[in-house]
Amino acid sequence: MLVVFLLFFVAAPILELYVGSLVVDVLGFGPATLLLLAAVVLGIVVMRAAWHRRPRNTDSAILMTAGVLLLLPGYVSDVVGLLLLLPPVRAVLRVWIGQRVARRLASWNLTILRWDDDSGRLTRTDVVPGEVLKEDPAGGRVVRGEIEQKPGDEPEGRS
Repeated sequence: MLVVFLLFFVAAPILELYVGSLVVDVLGFGPATLLLLAAVVLGIVVMRAAWHRRPRNTDSAILMTAGVLLLLPGYVSDVVGLLLLLPPVRAVLRVWIGQRVARRLASWNLTILRWDDDSGRLTRTDVVPGEVLKEDPAGGRVVRGEIEQKPGDEPEGRS
């Protein structure tokens, strides 16, 4: 935890100051300041778009993070914020975050409940609706049901 604290509150500001001084040396004070102000305006636009986006999901959270990074004064945070605006980077982060959340929830024996607009109630995400045809003595079950792909869902194993 101490290492994370030192990175965020000591190393990052020193890096931002160093990169900022290099940018001022190359561009000059006026253009460097305008570049920072343009990043702040872009950060505000991105945050507003992410806030009004429905449904709010992992992609919205990544866009909100990008907006916050663009709002922070500094060129390194601006570059990271701009990278988070790229759809391929967001796609990789969505998968990575989803895997980490699934592992963490599984280790805690938690199940995700999601609001289903069609039925108007909470549904489990780890259960496929169907009917049990027969119980297997070994503990397994034979189930008959349908799997429907909702618009925007990707089948597993495909990207």
